[in-house]
Amino acid sequence: MTQPSADNGATRADGAGPSGLPLFYQAPEPVRADRHGDLSLDTRPNFDFARGCHAVPINAVEFAPAARHYPIVFAANTTPPAAIAVLGLRRDQNLFVDADGAWKDDVYVPSYVRRYPFILARNDASTEFALCIDARSGKLSKDGDTALFENGEPTEATRKALDFCGAYQREARESEAVLAKLAEHDLLVPNEGRFTLPSGEVLTVADFQIVDENRLNALSDEAFLDLRKAGALSAIYCHLISMRNWPDLMRQIAASAA
Repeated sequence: MTQPSADNGATRADGAGPSGLPLFYQAPEPVRADRHGDLSLDTRPNFDFARGCHAVPINAVEFAPAARHYPIVFAANTTPPAAIAVLGLRRDQNLFVDADGAWKDDVYVPSYVRRYPFILARNDASTEFALCIDARSGKLSKDGDTALFENGEPTEATRKALDFCGAYQREARESEAVLAKLAEHDLLVPNEGRFTLPSGEVLTVADFQIVDENRLNALSDEAFLDLRKAGALSAIYCHLISMRNWPDLMRQIAASAA
């Protein structure tokens, strides 16, 4: 299906996936009736695949709901800046997914997580995106509750997955344009978080950037207006508000230890 077109003991905030593949995806392949016609999805809410992930990408349009629950930071050394929702302070620990794969109640789940196991992709020679699925996903089997195809045609669930991934792709492009303004006006500065737990353990989160409020306040009226017209101001303020969530991550770790 197609749609037009530094490991130093500290936890990195970028949440990057291994081997150059997107985070979570092990073997993405185009969704095709001849290959997946007898396969189904398990659509029951289960985020076990994200339980060992401490950070995920997030688009600017999601900043407002996400800022209620997660610190939102920016990956170091990416152009344009890439936004990240921090889900934990320890490498391989997501504080919002329990041992049964359930996401914490009443907490916003980022779109990047919700689209899995689907993703849009294309090869270098193609002008169209293909709907792909992670062939190694535990959500994919021959006895799931929702078929991918019926009589060789995509089911409603598969069509909805294409629509969702298409919307995500558009929001990602819009996010790139918005966040590029932060770099254009030199608002981002390197940062590092150090957190001391009641047990005395010190956790470090490194390799991320934040908006410097002093630089923001020092902008000219013209530059500030440029940020407003680009839709970047709401993203900036949501990011700054989200910084209040760092202590909550510490509290969750302390509570689980207790």
